[in-house]
Amino acid sequence: MKTFRPQRLNRALKTILALFVMTGISSVYAQSNSGPTTSASKPARTAQQTVGSAPKEETLELTPEESAKYNEALELFNSQDLQGALATLRELTNGNPAARPPRVIAAFWYSQLKNTRAARIMLEMAVEEDSNDPEAYFALAEISLREGELTAAELLTNKGSETLSKYNANPTRKKSLQNKELALKIAYSTSRKRWKDVYNLLLVKIKADGETADLDRACANALFQLKQDSDARNMLLRADKLANGEGLPADAAMSQLYAARGDLASAKKSLDSALKANPKSTPVLLLSITNALAENNLDAAWQLVQQLYQEDKSVDVLKTYGKVALFRSDYKHAEAAFQEAVRQSPLDVEASNGLALALCEQNNEEKGKRAVQYAAGNIQKQQNNRDFLATLGWVLYRTGQTEEAIKVLQQSTADGQINAASAYYFAVVLADKGQPEEAKKFLTAALGTKLPFAKRAEAAALLQKIEQATQK
Repeated sequence: MKTFRPQRLNRALKTILALFVMTGISSVYAQSNSGPTTSASKPARTAQQTVGSAPKEETLELTPEESAKYNEALELFNSQDLQGALATLRELTNGNPAARPPRVIAAFWYSQLKNTRAARIMLEMAVEEDSNDPEAYFALAEISLREGELTAAELLTNKGSETLSKYNANPTRKKSLQNKELALKIAYSTSRKRWKDVYNLLLVKIKADGETADLDRACANALFQLKQDSDARNMLLRADKLANGEGLPADAAMSQLYAARGDLASAKKSLDSALKANPKSTPVLLLSITNALAENNLDAAWQLVQQLYQEDKSVDVLKTYGKVALFRSDYKHAEAAFQEAVRQSPLDVEASNGLALALCEQNNEEKGKRAVQYAAGNIQKQQNNRDFLATLGWVLYRTGQTEEAIKVLQQSTADGQINAASAYYFAVVLADKGQPEEAKKFLTAALGTKLPFAKRAEAAALLQKIEQATQK
């Protein structure tokens, strides 16, 4: 069947995949970064994050005979013989009601290759072959959830729940499927902001799997959305006791929640409490720096980031150091910080994006060339990222490639959405091209945003200059 041409799975996956044939369930349709892709593959969208997964001891290993048969099927799949692979899997699963259906296994293989379309079709056919097996419904629900199809995800989960209630062939597999069922319900209920349902489902999860810091924090968020602020803080304090110092302390987390609600006074009060109780906590200091930037208090942000840098030179701290330096137009310090972040983490696109911005501002031909390389490299990794497109447009403009810059900046705003930095970059280019009225529109949009951006002062100055010129 040419429609479902398998691509070769790398051999490192074989041992891992074999563990899932009989009972492995957890997030098997979330796209893996380990699978190879080709132009024939349809890339999957980012998976919807769910809470928890099936414990490892719930996955049964295959016997040597079953493993050999499984590897035979996988080799046929790798050889683009889908029908042969399915026939071999049927030999493995026939007469064993506890096993996973062959097309469900094939769907899992396709998911490892990031071929969502083929995985979905395999799952649809699995439902046709055995409408009483619940896993295909849950797997289809997970795909729908990732693609933002909440109604389909909920309906498919409900159908899976209905069939799962009647499924008793394999207690271990049933337990794993129940975990998947619960994770899906939590995920789509969160997306639909059904906070009471989310909270109750999380309590079920805690009862089944035990209390963890992450689950407590998820409960706290649900309680906060239900306007039960005190209960939310108490739940965050419980999380702190289980977190072993990892993540934001309770008051810092409350500060984030208050800020998202728009209650800036409570956000500041909570953050001050967190900082007083945790003066050397990297997460708290990073949050304090972000807050200082939001308030345009560059001196406070610079003081805090320098204080933090003395104790912690991790990638996150370096990126924040570089960001504050960009806000201060201190491009040499920004370059140094982002360069070290890239050295420590070469695949960190946020670090290379910051480095491109720092380099292009220094009026140095060699640094300008490097800036273009970093900015263009990020676009190769994330072609539709508006922030990276805006950076590339700005870098091209700063290196004298105005026409190319306009094309890229237009692409960054093609979907009608634009952030403050993109708006400022576009305004500068338009003003330079003699289109002040168009530039004013973008500058007004940039200055109308509440989120901080490094060129706010320059944007205000340019708008004032254009308005004064047009009044003469």
